[in-house]
Amino acid sequence: MPLSKLESSIEINLPIAEVIAFVDDNSNDPIWQTSVLQSEKKSEGQPAVGTIYHVKEKFLGRVIEQNWEVTERNEDGSYWKARSVTGPFPMSTSMRFDATDRGTSVTRTLSIDVGRFFKVASPVVGHIAKRELDMDFANLKELLEAGA
Repeated sequence: MPLSKLESSIEINLPIAEVIAFVDDNSNDPIWQTSVLQSEKKSEGQPAVGTIYHVKEKFLGRVIEQNWEVTERNEDGSYWKARSVTGPFPMSTSMRFDATDRGTSVTRTLSIDVGRFFKVASPVVGHIAKRELDMDFANLKELLEAGA
């Protein structure tokens, strides 16, 4: 039971380079992403196409572990896509950063195919995932604007 694409956006009152640098540092993931318990970069070097991350997260009350692979990325990091390559169900995500008059607009999309992993209706999973995305962005904005 695939979900339709979920999307969340927020504007952060900081320059785009600062926002990208914070999000690019996966050690910050558990600080601003409510579901992430641990994030480990498995590949050497700067984030790029092919970079692998191992992420342990809590989703709908269950702890899951997945490897994520970056599948697209602009040179400046202002846009990237990633997909799960291991784990209980397929997921993909993207992040877009755009400079604005007041700072940076950040947009994230997320697609999840829960299959038989969860025995709840797809709209329920979608609603919970959307709420988490919105909460994550509120956390990101608060942390960055407070000088984290």
